[in-house]
Amino acid sequence: MLEALTGSSVLVTGATGFIGGHAARRLHGLGARVVALARSEEKGKPLADEGIEVAIGDLLDHRRMAQLVEGGVDVVLHLAAWMRGQTKAQAAAVNVEATRWLAEASAANGVKRFVYTSSIVAYGFHDDRDVDEDTPLELFGDPYGDTKILAERALAEIGKATGLPYAIVRPGMVYGPGSGGWTVRPIRWAKRGQMPLIGGGRGTAYPIYIDDLVDLLLLCAVHPKAACQTYNGVSDGPITLYEYLSGYMRMIPTTRALHLPCWAAHPLATLVEPLTPTLNMRYVIHEMCGTGLILNDKAKRELGWEPRISLEEGLRRSEHWLREEGML
Repeated sequence: MLEALTGSSVLVTGATGFIGGHAARRLHGLGARVVALARSEEKGKPLADEGIEVAIGDLLDHRRMAQLVEGGVDVVLHLAAWMRGQTKAQAAAVNVEATRWLAEASAANGVKRFVYTSSIVAYGFHDDRDVDEDTPLELFGDPYGDTKILAERALAEIGKATGLPYAIVRPGMVYGPGSGGWTVRPIRWAKRGQMPLIGGGRGTAYPIYIDDLVDLLLLCAVHPKAACQTYNGVSDGPITLYEYLSGYMRMIPTTRALHLPCWAAHPLATLVEPLTPTLNMRYVIHEMCGTGLILNDKAKRELGWEPRISLEEGLRRSEHWLREEGML
């Protein structure tokens, strides 16, 4: 089905990031005309060197973003997002308002599919409960999670008002070669003996290898059933945090880690949270201790998507890349 992307025009925001870079390269390999958004020529150079068209622009410049969807863009793959560490106001501007503007411009210019990358963080405090795409989303005080929820709501409103065919993907812990958050960061923790095994790592992990996520994103760009639907992008579970994180510990190898029982971690998170205004520490600890699953059945049932890369294989590929990069 992905062959339908051959010859199509696809705007990729966040193309200089981990997920966006992988998606842009896959699309280019499929024969799509890729327009990769970059904030500077320097950031876009690796993509340009591979023959991918790079458009310089800022997501918050709505006039520029409107220009980019004029003139025959078939698909918008919206991957750019606010990163923690910046202000809450920036979170709202980038994750919510910029998404709204881009979706409105896409609708006005006849874009055939708008694929938005949200996050499983939008599920908030689900602790030991299993959740799926029908689980209601409620704001819970985390700037990243809340602005993803608000962006999803804005996109649904625009889709209803204009007929824009959109799809939403909620990825889990995306790892693999190039992943700063879920490959580089864990190996650094492991090397320092600081792997956070809260509650012994009994909580549920939601990893997804980068190639499997890109498969899902591209299916959402072309599959008829994906229009105006939402899908969870996680591997088959259950997988515990210990199973996932200890894979990086074995690469060192080391058994050193930070151990803290859940009963002690919860009050500590409440105390620390005022010092981390852009990160809801109570949510982090709840997730590290919770055993609920995030289910991926809908994508399998409706799109025929299947995660192809096992955790063992994904970690093996990640280790190979880490060694090539001199991090091991």
